[in-house]
Amino acid sequence: MLADFWAGLSYLGTAGYWYGFLVAVFITVPIALIPGISATLVMAIMIPFIVISVDDPVIGLVMLAVLTGIDNTLDSIPSILLGMPGGATQVTFLEGNQLAQRGEAAHTLGAVYAVSAIGGVVGALSLAVIIPVIAPFVLKFGFAEIAAMAIFGVAMVAALSGGAMIKGMFAACLGMLLGTVGPGKVSLDFRYMFEQQWLWEGLPLIATTIGVFALPEIIDLTMTRKPLAPKDARISYNEIFKGARYGFARWPMAIRQSLFGVFLGAVPGIGSGVVDWMSYAFGIFWTKDKTQFGKGSLDGVLFAESAQNSKEGGQAVPTLALGIPGGRAWAFVILAMLSYGIAPGPRMLEDHADITIMIIVSLGLGNLMVTMLGLGFTRQMARLTLIPYPVLGFLIIPISLLAAFQDTRDVSAIGIVLVGAGLGMLMKRYRWPRPPLLIGFILGPIIESNITNSVARYDWVGTFTRPLFIVLLVIAILIGGLFVKFMSGGTGAQAMDEETGLASGRPAPSGGAPGIRARLLGGGWRWREEQWFTVAMILMMAYAIWEALSYSFFGKWFPLSLASFGIVFCIAQFIREGLGKETGAIMDIGIRSRGMAGARSAGLIFLAMLGIMLIMTGVIEEGLKWGAVVIATFGPMLMMQNKTGYIGGVIAGAVIVILNFLFFDYMLAVIWPQPFILDWFGA
Repeated sequence: MLADFWAGLSYLGTAGYWYGFLVAVFITVPIALIPGISATLVMAIMIPFIVISVDDPVIGLVMLAVLTGIDNTLDSIPSILLGMPGGATQVTFLEGNQLAQRGEAAHTLGAVYAVSAIGGVVGALSLAVIIPVIAPFVLKFGFAEIAAMAIFGVAMVAALSGGAMIKGMFAACLGMLLGTVGPGKVSLDFRYMFEQQWLWEGLPLIATTIGVFALPEIIDLTMTRKPLAPKDARISYNEIFKGARYGFARWPMAIRQSLFGVFLGAVPGIGSGVVDWMSYAFGIFWTKDKTQFGKGSLDGVLFAESAQNSKEGGQAVPTLALGIPGGRAWAFVILAMLSYGIAPGPRMLEDHADITIMIIVSLGLGNLMVTMLGLGFTRQMARLTLIPYPVLGFLIIPISLLAAFQDTRDVSAIGIVLVGAGLGMLMKRYRWPRPPLLIGFILGPIIESNITNSVARYDWVGTFTRPLFIVLLVIAILIGGLFVKFMSGGTGAQAMDEETGLASGRPAPSGGAPGIRARLLGGGWRWREEQWFTVAMILMMAYAIWEALSYSFFGKWFPLSLASFGIVFCIAQFIREGLGKETGAIMDIGIRSRGMAGARSAGLIFLAMLGIMLIMTGVIEEGLKWGAVVIATFGPMLMMQNKTGYIGGVIAGAVIVILNFLFFDYMLAVIWPQPFILDWFGA
């Protein structure tokens, strides 16, 4: 085996290895900067070309490993600079975008590159150390234990809601309930599908994420009509390297978070979005001063980014040692291995030590190279924060809709994005935290399927009495309780900042307020605007309960439980709102354009442009393609009506044209949706 290791390392001296390595790097770099385009999509596109054109499996598999490994560093750029969070960069957006608003984008990205490099190296070294001995430990995680880890993730994110715990728990229930849409995991029930065949695989992750979390931010920032950062923003190479020095100086924290990321990555089924929030919560747990988080904390960004890069080394462990994909991207690595005639599993280290060692080395090298590239081009990228946001927003909005469409190849994905955006805007407006909803949506199916499979094998008693399951559940409850205490300040809620929706640092009004019973009897109750949204959520939960009652037992136990808890949380929140109880910090960003001059007219322009795009999609051939060009070109012109808007519109329209023809038409061979509006009238 030692000879095979040296044979693998000998590839470092060959031109073929470096050619494949550099091709993977320079393919990933530009594509990863496009909002909504993930490493998984890039790998799906590249697999046929790599397997067919690269004969050496070592080089071919290294290229795929590099593709997924370095994407985690680059996807932080759209979140920080453009306000465009992805499924795995919600923490980076929450903290980093606020730093960019203060003119600290260059400093933040420099620090991100530093800890990402540390995370990538720690992940690669951890993989080298633990892969020979990890198999027995990974196998200890059965269905029940994976479900417990997922419950732990939901509990942590809900606990981060701090001053809005009831809202956070409801949002988590709502997210998990949305995750049940589609055929039952074991039963044959068609849950909440309304006879729509396009819901056969459930609500698509990318469309839902873009709708609930990303698009509301883009719309909100566009309506401000301002650049993201102030004119005196610090954008220089000196600031970038200053940030990098800070990141490297935090190496003990980065290593701690990276090791935690390796552990999470090694548990099959724990996705990138979960690692993001759990590592953030883990970092906050070890921080004495917790008041900084949620308001633009650089350490908060670094907590998440360290673990995001190292988790690739963790996800490679079950992939190579057990043949179980550690994540969606690593499933493509297994597919390529099988195409090359290589069987992943316990004998991987013995039979293919050369491939194993080169994947380890390449993960580390890839992160180091991207760090150097990032330090070189970040100054130019950071200047995007000085451009008035309508120019960027009307470029990102059509890209987001196109990304949602190409993920499912169904125009209904755009409808999901728009409905999700409406829900997201209402949650921003009335200060309901959205992160628990998205984490619940990701983890809900994992919880349900693993508990159901465990019950089928061990029955209910056997499932809930497994020692490791009990330990993980108890840890989740204890740590969740500590977070509730810490994040709410321990002494009461904080007053809210009306602009951001985050804690302002001022103590909430107090001083002898009467209890709930006294206020109800004494006339302290009055109807408030935000209660309309709460009532709508109560009705939604009531309908979900009524619909679930018609399903079989294994089809209804999970959605029925979620909807029941959800309606209890909503009723409790309804009472709080009626009594005038203020919402504390919610670890989310409120409406930033609220109260700004011209925001209402900007919103009307946005709705008009979006309507034109949707009408073009439904009326003309390839209308989605050309509608995207129209909204990108004329949106900035109409909203700004100055030289910057006209020039920016022309450039944005040209970018969309190039993206449509070069990427979607040529590379993806997208079949654009056919006109459907005229068919409605014909029917």
